[in-house]
Amino acid sequence: MNWLYVCNTSSDNISVVNIREFKEEFKISLKVSNAEKIGPHGICIYKDKLLVANNYSNTISVIDVKEKKEIERHFIGMHCNDAVVYKDKAYVICGELNYVVVFNLITNKIDEQIPCGELPHSIEINKQKKLLLISNFENDSLTLIDLEDKKNIKNIRVGAYPTKALFSVGSNHILVCESNIGADIRGSIGILSLKNFRIVNKILVGKYPVDMYIDSKCCFVSNFGEGTVSIVDINNYKEIKKINLGGMPRGIIKINDYIYVGDNYNNLLIRANIQSDNKKAISIGGEPNGMTMI
Repeated sequence: MNWLYVCNTSSDNISVVNIREFKEEFKISLKVSNAEKIGPHGICIYKDKLLVANNYSNTISVIDVKEKKEIERHFIGMHCNDAVVYKDKAYVICGELNYVVVFNLITNKIDEQIPCGELPHSIEINKQKKLLLISNFENDSLTLIDLEDKKNIKNIRVGAYPTKALFSVGSNHILVCESNIGADIRGSIGILSLKNFRIVNKILVGKYPVDMYIDSKCCFVSNFGEGTVSIVDINNYKEIKKINLGGMPRGIIKINDYIYVGDNYNNLLIRANIQSDNKKAISIGGEPNGMTMI
């Protein structure tokens, strides 16, 4: 059975969703006391466990999925937004430090800090090319870091307020959510060549795109400011469809014929069929954000 794990930022827990029956089976709490705020925001898989980046406690949590509980928590730095793992090291972006913090998961110590842009919001890894990709929300840039030579850092200018950046399936391009948050205009998906880092194309989507999921043909984009998901043909550079969900869509993932989207406004997880647009929603925790599937 496949399980979907969803970070609920304002309720300090992880929803565990049964994909087959589309229901929340239980929540994994990260709170030790009522006084603390944790703020789980980004999530990734580490071996047979989960690693969660926590906004408010400035920590990462290690979750044992079999035991259904947090087994470790480590202080990283101010405002942990997202994390990836490479060779038993967690690469965690800290939004208020403008660094990628490299945390050794064997020794449980910080190995180093790598500079990036201002207010890093998402991090992605390409293990084949040994590259880290960070979207820097505040200074309209991406940072590309060579994992074999961490002093080899490239900063790339993109559109306004990038919230997410991903490698294409074939690893020849970078896709970036240029959200234009705060402006009364639509956002766009920028497509950059990984060879020369130049813009190949820009595709208009909805208002305030904040997250996306890509496969070999399409990019699925959550438009936070208008309650929709855009489906973008990345080979022909055009938006081909919009699915109306309502609320404020944020985290998004595609599984088979469905997209699963967290609605930050109504605290819902919405499942929509890509072909028929048929939708179903279930209540989960507060402000659903990052999600992953095991």
